[in-house]
Amino acid sequence: MTWEILAGIGAGGLLTGIWVYLRYRRDVQAARKRVAEGSQMIETQCGRIEYGDVGHGAPVLLIHGAGGGYDQGLLFGGLCLGEGFRLIAPSRFGYLRSPVPQDSSLEAQADAFACLLDALEIDRVAVVAISAGGLSALQFARRHPERTAALVMVAAVSYTEPATTKGRKREASINRIIGSDFVYWLAIHAARSPLLSLLGVSKEVRNGLTPTEMAQADRILEAMLPVSRRWNGVLLDQNRHMPPDFPLAQIKAPGLVIHARDDSLVDWSHGRHAAANITGAEFMTLDSGGHFLLGHYEAIRTRIEAFLAEATGQASRGPQI
Repeated sequence: MTWEILAGIGAGGLLTGIWVYLRYRRDVQAARKRVAEGSQMIETQCGRIEYGDVGHGAPVLLIHGAGGGYDQGLLFGGLCLGEGFRLIAPSRFGYLRSPVPQDSSLEAQADAFACLLDALEIDRVAVVAISAGGLSALQFARRHPERTAALVMVAAVSYTEPATTKGRKREASINRIIGSDFVYWLAIHAARSPLLSLLGVSKEVRNGLTPTEMAQADRILEAMLPVSRRWNGVLLDQNRHMPPDFPLAQIKAPGLVIHARDDSLVDWSHGRHAAANITGAEFMTLDSGGHFLLGHYEAIRTRIEAFLAEATGQASRGPQI
């Protein structure tokens, strides 16, 4: 009888393992198909760049965060802007199909954005930067003021400092998860709450979410698949450097900074720093929402739309999503 029980347990474990593998393979294949079908490649004076381009209206350059790509840019564009804009979202160096060039500096990345606009025959854009995309957005606004109609920093990094012990431990934990498609997929399905905590969304934030807001968090997590095709970009982001004394005051574009006080991934001090040093910048502080700013997208859309209408003289058209 004992052997029969053990055999039954072994068979059950094998079947569970097969089911997990088949579901993982299905989800990752779907993710690879999604990112392949949703983007375009374009030759520019700065090399080949992958980008997404959707919608109509005033052009907005969306600069994605770590673990992203053009698809994350478009996702946050939909959440923070809605319809009524032309959303242009490049994949930064090392993300998805955008290669890592010999010169992969923040300055070169900013210039690559300008090359993309040249190739698309767009003179000026509003720039919306998310999370780790903040550094190259600041470089773009400083290096290409004539192309920057407005700058919006959303939970964005605005400087770097030497890593602390706590920071290195968090980075190592994140790398262990996002360094593998399977481990990340498993974390989404078996350890979603710890994963959200690691990515700056606390238990307190999660407990206050509506089903719709929780679904938004799920979309953000799932959009990072396949993480293996974003890994080179993640490593590049982890070695970026922009000192706190970077001359943000030289940025002439109207600025809007949006940050949550309880963001545990990109501290609120980044938002405060950007708002204090970009001349005339507005600061929208949220008391909650974590790094994903959950529960506040309607208010964020309203604020950004009003800001861009005043800064560029062009209002969005169409309903918000």
